[in-house]
Amino acid sequence: MSDLPTTYTFYQSNIDPQLVEAQAAVFHHLGIPLVQELDDKIDHSGWLTRTFRNDDLGPLAVVADIDAFPLSLAGYQHLIAAAEAGSVAGLAQVANHKNPDHIYAAPMFLAARRDVYKRAGAPEMRRTERSDVAQILTLCAEEAGIPIALIYPKFCIAPRWSLAQYGVYGIGTFYGENAFFHLFEARRQQSRDLFLAVAQGVINGHHDFDRYMAILDLVPPKRKKFLGLF
Repeated sequence: MSDLPTTYTFYQSNIDPQLVEAQAAVFHHLGIPLVQELDDKIDHSGWLTRTFRNDDLGPLAVVADIDAFPLSLAGYQHLIAAAEAGSVAGLAQVANHKNPDHIYAAPMFLAARRDVYKRAGAPEMRRTERSDVAQILTLCAEEAGIPIALIYPKFCIAPRWSLAQYGVYGIGTFYGENAFFHLFEARRQQSRDLFLAVAQGVINGHHDFDRYMAILDLVPPKRKKFLGLF
């Protein structure tokens, strides 16, 4: 699996070390190269721009949020194949506070060839009046006629936001067919506990969705007792 591209993630010192360790454990289990960059001197959007513009990292840029990971090697390979074929590839999201109708490839897991990024104008990934962090890449790519390959949410443990006309996503969102997981709201202890549980589920090869829901207090007490949860 040494021919797989490296995924780069960014975090700052206020991130729970357990999340960092759990993400690394999942990538290691799946055999996917990962570099986790701790940097308190730059913000997320600045780091994204720096990473996409760094030709020394190879022809393909692959980035992820610190609270996201692949659920399977096949899911990761599918996204990489789309990016290598010339698409801007990523997990589908909308900025409901800016443009709730525009679905874009979001940076919780995002990949594109660097020459494709340059053809889109090598935009800075910061927020703009019309876009959230990294959304500008999808907008510029669309304007340049570059295809966008999106992996849509399959379901989530706790719905929070609408995804235009395609459904909802939220805390603990599972994307595609056992492809990717993104936590959201990692500042909450319950959410962090969920992240650790799902990471363990990937490593164990078995997802305990009753436990995932129980972590977020979504299982009725009688059923929780029946299942022996907590």
